[in-house]
Amino acid sequence: MELSQQNLEEALRLLGNLLAARKGTAFWLVVCGGSALLSQEIISRSTEDVDILAMRDWEGGVDRAFPMPEALKEAAALVADELRLGGNWLNSAASLHFPDLHLLPASFWQELETREYGHYLKISFVTRSGQIQLKTYAALNRAKPRDLNDLRTLAPTSAETEAAVRWVLDYFPILSHRDKLPDLLTHLGHAHLIPTFQG
Repeated sequence: MELSQQNLEEALRLLGNLLAARKGTAFWLVVCGGSALLSQEIISRSTEDVDILAMRDWEGGVDRAFPMPEALKEAAALVADELRLGGNWLNSAASLHFPDLHLLPASFWQELETREYGHYLKISFVTRSGQIQLKTYAALNRAKPRDLNDLRTLAPTSAETEAAVRWVLDYFPILSHRDKLPDLLTHLGHAHLIPTFQG
């Protein structure tokens, strides 16, 4: 079953309750992708999974979330059984795909929207501005239709688009779909920016 706005919140609350019942490790997750867009009501479509981009420690430091800790995996499996979700509904593949979390600008981490699901689970959702950066990177590095669709839903302004593209090109000189940049800018309604990034 896919995750809607309603069962996404239900799944996260149940996950928090299960972790609390075990009284083990508390987790602070940074979540991106469709589930973050859904939780902030930026999109209304359902999503397949909850993408964990990073783990935070209680001092606010950031670390990779892959591989996912066993205690979190076990609790997520129980949630999947209870709510009939896919076995991979909570996964940290996004953390594996993104090369270096420290390349993200300071503003990315400052603008996260954080919610608590009990005393053992805290989730920081990547907000609109951060999603524009991640989705621009994804659109130029893997060229999946949903990245472009999500970017169109986020509707970045000309200035936001230029800043995101500049950040991607500055930090990721090797992109598998850099040649798609003119198409991307055209689809977003910012074809006038194409000359800015040529040459």
